[in-house]
Amino acid sequence: MSNKKKQTDAMSILRSKYIASDSKRESELEKERLNAKVARLIFDYREEAGLTQKQLAELVGTTQSVISRLEDADYDGHSLTMLERIANALNRKLSIDMEDEKPAQELHHAFQKLLYLSRLKKDWSLEKAAEKIGITSAELYYLERSSDCHPSPFVLYQLSQAYEVPQEKLAFLAGAFKQVPDELRHEASRFAAQSDSFDKITPAERKLLDGFIKILKTKF
Repeated sequence: MSNKKKQTDAMSILRSKYIASDSKRESELEKERLNAKVARLIFDYREEAGLTQKQLAELVGTTQSVISRLEDADYDGHSLTMLERIANALNRKLSIDMEDEKPAQELHHAFQKLLYLSRLKKDWSLEKAAEKIGITSAELYYLERSSDCHPSPFVLYQLSQAYEVPQEKLAFLAGAFKQVPDELRHEASRFAAQSDSFDKITPAERKLLDGFIKILKTKF
């Protein structure tokens, strides 16, 4: 085994042990992802509008340094008032929503488990699977482990081809659609609850995975 492979495995173990199992750290990680997402949205919409930070600042009634901070992924001082002013300046509508997290979490957990177990079933390392799919190993790790990943339609297509799962069903599990068939939600919840491997797939999990993929291919 190469040093690179050992380092990758060690990092996966450390992340799983010290982040995924620690609710406080997971919460902090989710907060960081939200901050990064807000910063990216401001940057993308400003660029789309063809505005410099200074120009946007003038429209909002603040300074260039404030816009710069807001576009910093590490900044966590966002206020609804400022975000609404920025949205108005960029001809956007600020939308705030509160949803029941449990159903969405169950679907996404099933999505993660589906990717993870499908990779193990093919006996692919993270690097090999990423190469087959056409993304980086870091992106694949994020898809398998993060509760806040939102793969693009192209990535969903690549995943569906690599793991032989209908793209539309992957999209449902990944949260691309708000309206999810009740039966699919039930099967996804059942699948996620009964599969929990770390480094190899067991015969029982292989059977469970095959059954879930068969359901995805033939129902709904």
